[in-house]
Amino acid sequence: MPALARIMRRLSALLMAALLLVPALALAQGTIRHLSGTLYAQKPDGSVRLLSERSEVRVGDVINTERDSYAQVRFTDGGVLTLRPNTQVRLDSYRFSQAEPQSDNFVISLLKGGLRKVTGLIGRRSRDVFRLATPTATVGIRGTDFVAVVIEPGQSGPNLPPPGTYLKVTEGAIGLGSGGVEQLVSAGETGFAGALTLPPRLVPPPPNLPDVAPPPSFSAENPSPLAGGLADNCEI
Repeated sequence: MPALARIMRRLSALLMAALLLVPALALAQGTIRHLSGTLYAQKPDGSVRLLSERSEVRVGDVINTERDSYAQVRFTDGGVLTLRPNTQVRLDSYRFSQAEPQSDNFVISLLKGGLRKVTGLIGRRSRDVFRLATPTATVGIRGTDFVAVVIEPGQSGPNLPPPGTYLKVTEGAIGLGSGGVEQLVSAGETGFAGALTLPPRLVPPPPNLPDVAPPPSFSAENPSPLAGGLADNCEI
């Protein structure tokens, strides 16, 4: 009987831990803080939902901005991700607990377009666990503020620079990796990776590189009452 009682107590403790974990897993990893234009997310099951300010973003979502659209996502660790028009980003992995820095994890993929990332607590206390993947490079963060832009082969535009991934660092530093080589890109520098099989290099800032410059309203503390309203989301 004492052994059975111990087993029952252990099972009860495991059940309570599981019940406590369920709400945490149900929480969103990010929230749309500002939006100008059209934004939607494709979920892992293939369904699509329109997003508005205060909509939630979860792991597995592929977030898309339309033409002339800007969006800003704020994550639970305080980090901010700003997306320029015609951008596609996938949130591959995210885990954050204020009291458990050893469990931090943040992986995103920039599939096309451009973004600006200002890191939150994950990037400041657990830099090795943040990764940004693009079609031609991987990025390891050592800083707090950078811009990433992907120029696709055949992409139309006036005098665009050569295809590849461009990284501009405003503060701190990042490690730009491709071709088995990692190039350190420090504040004020621009890194370029033309292909996954070629080493990255530092380049002069291309004057015609698409910018990530959202509307001035994005700097406001609270979301705007415009730009998509305040509904959570709309399934398509």
